[in-house]
Amino acid sequence: MSGAAHPGDGASYAGRVARHVPGLKDLHRMAGLLLAERVPETGRVLVLGAGGGLELRGFAAAHPGWRFDGVDPSPQMTAQALDILGPEGGRVTFHQGYIDDAPEGPFDGATCLLTLHFLPREERLRTLRQLHRRLRPGAPFAMAHHSFPQADGSVAQIL
Repeated sequence: MSGAAHPGDGASYAGRVARHVPGLKDLHRMAGLLLAERVPETGRVLVLGAGGGLELRGFAAAHPGWRFDGVDPSPQMTAQALDILGPEGGRVTFHQGYIDDAPEGPFDGATCLLTLHFLPREERLRTLRQLHRRLRPGAPFAMAHHSFPQADGSVAQIL
């Protein structure tokens, strides 16, 4: 898949997204709690849109036995995630690209938080189907999506 918008300079992404998404840390905490209801203590979790590392940092701190596969198209964002994760970065395997670049799994859980708006509208359902295919039967999936007009450069105004 190509042609998706990117959030821009990774160095300032964490601050921008926190300003534009009130309760971001709470969203990450809630997603982690929802996953923890079904993901085993030594589970493997797929994080689609892992660049920046913010949700990975929260999940890793709260669930020390989990391992993660993070997928993101931006090498700059992945580098930022590694910086944010510090020593916990060893529990994450990063895959540059989109859902088709993710391992087949099966995964014990997955997230896609505030990511789908970067994909063309016609690609979103296919992405979710491919993500679902990689989950173990009954595995939890936490998703949060925000929507806004994307004509005339609106994405750049939001992020």
